[in-house]
Amino acid sequence: MNRSLYKTLACSVCAVALFGSACQLLWNPGSPRDYLMRRPQKMILEKKLNEISGIFYLASENKLLAIADDKKKIYALTLDGKVSDYYDPELPSADFEDVVKVDSTVYTLISNGTVVAIQPSDSGLVSTSYPFWSTDKNDFETLYYDSTAKGLVILCKSCAFEKGKHQRTAFRFDPKTRTFDRTPLFTISSQSVRDVLKDGKVEFNPSALAIHPFEKRLYILASSGNLLVITDLRGKVQEAYRLNPTLYPQPEGIAFATNGDMYVSNEAKLGKPTLLRIPYKHHPTK
Repeated sequence: MNRSLYKTLACSVCAVALFGSACQLLWNPGSPRDYLMRRPQKMILEKKLNEISGIFYLASENKLLAIADDKKKIYALTLDGKVSDYYDPELPSADFEDVVKVDSTVYTLISNGTVVAIQPSDSGLVSTSYPFWSTDKNDFETLYYDSTAKGLVILCKSCAFEKGKHQRTAFRFDPKTRTFDRTPLFTISSQSVRDVLKDGKVEFNPSALAIHPFEKRLYILASSGNLLVITDLRGKVQEAYRLNPTLYPQPEGIAFATNGDMYVSNEAKLGKPTLLRIPYKHHPTK
């Protein structure tokens, strides 16, 4: 081989290797201890769930509840991705972002912070809306139930009163009084997320959240930036990971089965909506 050509090829190989290493360091494609995020089991969902925006694991029926931005009904998903109607209540026209069932009541979240309670009655389904106390420009996409807080919790994706504070704020909704607390339940520091990821430019805009059944920690997805952030139940950041955008193009829903398996739903950003199962494989601490 020509000596000059050899040197050129050698330099090219080195450049590719260095670039790949740099990309891996920048990408940080890690996973929480008991999951392999880069190898999920993928299921294609029906077109009606193109804008699937929230899921919830229903333990009593071993299935998922699902809601979509542009649909005014609640769907049921088998764990292999088959879709059926669950509730078809009279709901206002709005952007629905998440769904939770507590006892016999299904709660949905509208992007402005309004919580809608759906209850079965002798005359059918009854829906009641409970607006968030702040009418400023607020954007919420996460709703979950926390037994330690004795209530539902919503977390800002981006709220007007957070401007300049570099944080995301969580508020409690009391299912008994059907009112929101005005004092935040907790805040999550955006800088803490950046510090863990070692990236000062990361924006943290939560799009889905669920409590891990064994760890009792918050697993928070941020569709913008393709992030998974893990905190304690009061928002202290403990871990953060980047997600492969090919597998997680627009993660808008997360739920855990009772055995620890993680389910993530993606809107149809790359053509079709998907449901991903990431099996739980416990690694005991040595």
